[in-house]
Amino acid sequence: RDPQVHYDGNKILFSYRKGGESYFHLYEIGVDGSGLAPLTDGPYDDFDPVYLPDPRHILFSTTRGHTYVRCMPPTSAFVLARAKRDGSDIYLISRNNEPDYLPSVMPDGRVIYTRWDYNDRGQTPPQPLFVMNPDGTGQTEYYGNNSRFPTTLNHARGIPGTKKVLAVAHGHHTWQAGKLVIVEDQPLPAPPGARLDAV
Repeated sequence: RDPQVHYDGNKILFSYRKGGESYFHLYEIGVDGSGLAPLTDGPYDDFDPVYLPDPRHILFSTTRGHTYVRCMPPTSAFVLARAKRDGSDIYLISRNNEPDYLPSVMPDGRVIYTRWDYNDRGQTPPQPLFVMNPDGTGQTEYYGNNSRFPTTLNHARGIPGTKKVLAVAHGHHTWQAGKLVIVEDQPLPAPPGARLDAV
């Protein structure tokens, strides 16, 4: 699942669970089918891998954070992790106690992802889009953090040459299928009377 073609078109990063095994792990393979290499292992699910613009690193969703979905224990939640291209030096770059998942690299180099977040809200509208830098810094809302509709935005992809992303909008407790929407990154307006040059 989750195949991601490298920027040079020669490699594919993907997640796979072998028959008889309990966990998904990351693999890389040449586009011609040669050079299959396992990148991760252990008692964790690793999936949603993406190549980062930095040629030395990848980013992915993982259950290595040892967190659980509050409304469905003992279902594992997942957070975002970063590693070297060979799968070594894995470290967590998000610490949400609900899932952070479906990362994608935008044309400006930021990573956009869906964040499941119950803070100050009920269980129905908890999955907005967030962005961060590829190293995990600068995590912030992109769209939908206090939106009642749509309740979930995911599978976001940046539209080259614009400040827009394409995403799938759907309900919270449904299949990941719904309407295609375009969301534009807009700066928040300054409050009335605010000095824009103030530090």
